[in-house]
Amino acid sequence: MLATVLVPLDGSAFAEGALPIATRLVNRAAGRLYLTTADQPSPALVGPGGHSSNFDVLGDECRMDDGAYLMQTATGLGPVGEGTVRVSLIEGPAGEAISAEAGRIGADLIVMSTHGRNATGRLLLGSVADYVVRHPGRPVLLVKPPWLGADPVDHPIRNILVPLDPSDYSETILESVLGITRILNAKVTLLTIVAPRFGIAEPELPPPVAQHPAIVARRSDEAHARLKRLARFYAVLGVEVRTRVAVATTPAAGILEVLGEGGFDMVAMATHGAAGVRRMLAGSVADKVIQASRKPVLVYHPPVR
Repeated sequence: MLATVLVPLDGSAFAEGALPIATRLVNRAAGRLYLTTADQPSPALVGPGGHSSNFDVLGDECRMDDGAYLMQTATGLGPVGEGTVRVSLIEGPAGEAISAEAGRIGADLIVMSTHGRNATGRLLLGSVADYVVRHPGRPVLLVKPPWLGADPVDHPIRNILVPLDPSDYSETILESVLGITRILNAKVTLLTIVAPRFGIAEPELPPPVAQHPAIVARRSDEAHARLKRLARFYAVLGVEVRTRVAVATTPAAGILEVLGEGGFDMVAMATHGAAGVRRMLAGSVADKVIQASRKPVLVYHPPVR
């Protein structure tokens, strides 16, 4: 269930783009909504010959402004879920501080806006959302604002697309999806993409080799059978589940193609949380979907066991 939802804010309309879908989820779940802002004044603001006392005053003013902003935003939302919106002012690098705050309050979900930058953009500019997604153990719902080409999030979420690969790892997203579908009475479509070539996950080295059509057909049949088993299990839990297998050049391309057909309001998937140079060179399926999706993306990086 979604008893506690955390929304990180930074005073911008961009970050506040996560509030509509977060408040909708909390209201339906009768849960608790937390708003937080990471206060991180930089000593670089103190010029040559400056005094630490000046920096202390500046820091106090920033904290007062941030606290006033949070209270004003919470008041503007009014009662949400079980009652008053809670606020917290945290300190430190934003990504780390948000992840720590989510752990402190026991957040079931973090909802935040993202630019959906590519790997190079993340390394050069940094991305708070990227850090939080890669921090394992808590599902994150990423929302892009309409001015970045995303669809508006003010309509009901009725159908969730859940891409799964043949690994058990990909199924770790299903528990989070189950919680949301029960709250919103949404349907689920389980999707597996079969790539008609040999090779390791992206990037593929050596270059991929085309598979015989009979092998592609057998892999598709195996994927259908697996998804049907999962669908029967979740049907017992009262979730309406559909299944689909599609053939595409890459998993990411196939997911985005199906998502672009319409009829889906959200996409949900697990991520391995790759980082650094490896991510810049290789990317990941979840990463590419986040960059290109017009829909909200629910991602989950399971903790290492």
